[in-house]
Formats: sequence, structure tokens, C-alpha cells
Amino acid sequence: MNNFCSACGSPLSADARFCPGCGTAVHFVAPSAGQATRQLFRPLYDRRIAGVCAAMSRAWGWDIGLLRVLTVICGIFLFPLTEIVYLACWIGIPEELPAPPLM
Repeated sequence: MNNFCSACGSPLSADARFCPGCGTAVHFVAPSAGQATRQLFRPLYDRRIAGVCAAMSRAWGWDIGLLRVLTVICGIFLFPLTEIVYLACWIGIPEELPAPPLM
């Protein structure tokens, strides 16, 4: 499972205690039995227009560049269906909460 720093968006290894990009302490929360492990949130960083492609790539482990290219190609050939779905995802996917300040 890919983990990302909530402060800068850098990928983290499974045993990381600090982010290699910004040095922020990493807090992994183990999911409970009934909680889904993949959460769909639009990130605060590493997003272009609304963060929909970044959210999907982080949740399902897809390549973000390929997903963005496929979105543009589908937007050209499947107009206006892709744009309507993208806007619905923009409205429906919640934005990631900012990390609490360190004291």
C-alpha cells in the first residue's frame, strides 16, 4: 500500500517515521475491522485542476500521469460525459484535511 506525507505529498515507505521530503513526523493509523483501507480524498498538494485524478491515483495506486492523460483523451472523445463525471467527482470527493500544527 502506498502512503503519502499529508504535509508535502511525498511517497513514504512502510517503515518511515519521518517524511524524506519535508521532515514531518509520520503517523500511521491502522484501520479497524469495519473501516475501509482506501480513502478517497482530494489532496492539498500535487493536484492540477481539482485533485480528482490525484485522489483516484492515491486511493487505488494508479499512475497519476497516465490517469491525467486518459482523462484528457476521454474528455475530448466522450464530450460532455467525462466533464460531467469529473465535476461530480470534484463536488463529491471531500478535500484532505490539513495536518495539525506541530507544537
